[in-house]
Amino acid sequence: MNLVEEALTQAETPKQRVKVETPPDTTVTLAAGFMDPIDGFVNSAEVRELNGADEEAIAKAADTGKALLTILERAVVKIGDQPATKELLDLLLAGDRELLLFTIRRVTFGDEVSFEGQLCIKCTDTQKMTVNLNEDVKIKSLDGSRSFTLDCKVGTVEVELPTGATQKALINSNNKTAAELDTLVLKSCIKSINGMPILDSEQARQLSIKDRRDILKAISDRNPGPQLNEIVKSCQICGSEVPLPLTLADLFQE
Repeated sequence: MNLVEEALTQAETPKQRVKVETPPDTTVTLAAGFMDPIDGFVNSAEVRELNGADEEAIAKAADTGKALLTILERAVVKIGDQPATKELLDLLLAGDRELLLFTIRRVTFGDEVSFEGQLCIKCTDTQKMTVNLNEDVKIKSLDGSRSFTLDCKVGTVEVELPTGATQKALINSNNKTAAELDTLVLKSCIKSINGMPILDSEQARQLSIKDRRDILKAISDRNPGPQLNEIVKSCQICGSEVPLPLTLADLFQE
């Protein structure tokens, strides 16, 4: 066969199509955003895929909270039009920071998270279930303002949703009890009680347990971002809903 015939033969042979994966979207529309005195309202960010240098830095983190903080500070590229800095990250609501971590996970490892041997309580069957982070996780936008008022037993309490600064304070207090961490959140988020500013942790300690729990629940209910605790999937045998709550730490267990 001469070269011309060979070329014609190859042209007539169907070529195998190569599937091209769509690159993951590294841009993020923030669930809340914030008002910058110079740039105005900022509601976007950019992240990148984690690499080997990041992995080494994450491995040196003392605990899970500091590992997530390392991921956030290394893999968020921009906030609005500005390079991401620790100061800008601290201005974001906790829910927006969680959304950034959620997106970094998707960009790095993809959308699927598998559960082996998941139990359906109704039919008691165990099976493998897969959560698709793009399809199965609701992203909640901020409904209203970053601050709100709540009527409690003590009176009217003015509350602001937690920011990155609050999260960092929690991470740096990992030797405290759950009740002590609750006090830290309340001291950070309560701005006033009956119009009087809250100045120290002792005022948060003096609140009744019911008021403390009501305020913390109101904060949790209003927090924007990925609602990882609301994931449900259908049992493959009986069709019943099976809760599959995730944490941010779970997302990076690859």
